[in-house]
Parts: sequence; C-alpha cells; structure tokens
Amino acid sequence: MNIKNLDAAWQQAAHAAPRVISCDVFDTLLKRNHIAESSRVKLIARRAAAMLADECGVRIDADAIWRSRVDVQHYAYRALDMTHPTGEVRFARMMEALAALLGLGAAEAAVLARAEIAVEQTQLAPNVPLLAWLAQRAAAGIRIIAVSDIWHDAATIRGLLDAVAPGHPVTMVYTSADFDASKRSGAIFPLLTAAEQLPAGAFFHIGDDELADERMPRRAGLNAHRIARPGMTLLYRRLDGANARLRHRMPQR
Repeated sequence: MNIKNLDAAWQQAAHAAPRVISCDVFDTLLKRNHIAESSRVKLIARRAAAMLADECGVRIDADAIWRSRVDVQHYAYRALDMTHPTGEVRFARMMEALAALLGLGAAEAAVLARAEIAVEQTQLAPNVPLLAWLAQRAAAGIRIIAVSDIWHDAATIRGLLDAVAPGHPVTMVYTSADFDASKRSGAIFPLLTAAEQLPAGAFFHIGDDELADERMPRRAGLNAHRIARPGMTLLYRRLDGANARLRHRMPQR
C-alpha cells in the first residue's frame, strides 16, 4: 500500500482536526489472499463436513453442505434487498438456516459457524504497513476503531483481529450486522458518529471500497481515503473464481 498517499490524505484532513480513525477490516486492516469467495466456500464446506463427522458423528457430503451454504447466502441477501436494503444479514441466523436445511440442530449449527471462522482465519494476513501507520496515530492520541460491512458481530471480528494481527491498535469494533445498517447504503455512518458521540467531521475513514469506504462516508460528512486493492490480487481472485466455475461444470470422473 502507498503510505505516502495516506499521509497526504491525513494531512489534508488535518484542518478538521480528526479525533477518530475508522478503518475497514477485510482487504484493509486484514488482507485476504487470492482465493475467490466461491473457492473459500468450498473450503468451508470441506472443513464443516470433517468437523461434523469428528465432533457430532454426523456424516454429510461436503458438496451438499456447499450447495446449501450457497443457497442460504443467496436467499438471505435476496430477502434483505426486498425487505430492508440498508440493513445486514446476520451470520448466526444464516448458520441456523443452513443447519435446518441440512436436517441438523443447534449444536451442529454451532459447528458450522466455527468451521467458517476457522477457514476465514487461514485466508487472512495483517496489513503490516497500515497497522504500523495506525499505531503511530494511536500513539499521538488518535482513537482507532474498525467498521466492517459484514454479517459477523463485533466480537467475532475482534477475535479475528486479535488472532491475525496481535497488538493491533483498534480499540473498538462496529459491524453492519450489529447496527443492522451498512456502509454501502450509508446508513451506518450516522449511527457510528452517534455511538462515538462525535460529529462526522471528527472522523477520518479508511477502506478499500469506492462506494462503502469513500463515497458514502464523505456523503455523511466524514473525511475519507480509499486504499485500492492490489490489481494482481483482484486478477488472481477472478482467475480462481473462473477456475472454480469451470471445475464445477466439468463432469466428475
């Protein structure tokens, strides 16, 4: 990442005397690898199948878990778009729905959830330059918080941060699932400023998404700077996703 550009944006925002830096989590504080989401869900299904067999004595084919997991996510977001488009899907309810679709109960739903987090953690790495930059701001008295558009609650995201980036300077985590309001809709930002009891101009927001982390926070009155994802990472994810789709279509021997 380009720290010089971030420094320049920070200096430009200095006239507003920012007191809080709010930072996106995935592909910002924590970098995802080149694996596409479709491949990650396949890995999750395999891990879930193994954990269900080991811990519950339940044997379900990984492909059945994968297909059900894809369906649950698709219909959860379709329902959200129709009923509450500024809100967020909740992970716990998704896991409950997935377990029910597979004919399982609450204990198995907890196993499915742990499988997802376990795989998620293996796909993440700390953004060392950004974390070092944030640590310098924290040492100067700036409050560092994390804000994520994600179906997980704050406790889960904090757990991932602690595991992947121990010693990080984040003092508070907010998620769209907890607020039931997303960055991409802009609905989260008034709730965020109210929770921190500060005006929008006191925030400097950092993230990788043009809509969720740049346009929407600026529209809400926050200072914002976008850190673009590396082009090669995006390319590798597209290639991995294309390969996953091709493998799915090919007949199995």
